[in-house]
Amino acid sequence: MAFFHIFIHGEHFLLNRGDKDEWLGFFKNVYVEADSAEEAEGFAVQRVVTDAAFRQSVKNPAAQPPTLSIAETNAIEKNPALTDSDFQYFPDDPPPV
Repeated sequence: MAFFHIFIHGEHFLLNRGDKDEWLGFFKNVYVEADSAEEAEGFAVQRVVTDAAFRQSVKNPAAQPPTLSIAETNAIEKNPALTDSDFQYFPDDPPPV
């Protein structure tokens, strides 16, 4: 098994942050062990989409789905001190209808 750093990029998320909804994008660093880069990417995406607090905050209407992509994947030396980053949000536009 190898250790991977996956850099995830999300766009066009309508997120409830406190008492208001905002269109935001995000970046997130995820660290996983896997047999291949493809498997590592799948594990990383799964970790993002199953984050309970994040899922609960997503308010996209069905006609305006968000996008999630892998910006970068690197095999790195295993380091138990590395932990996933928080979501790093930035203002974004809604997706086209």
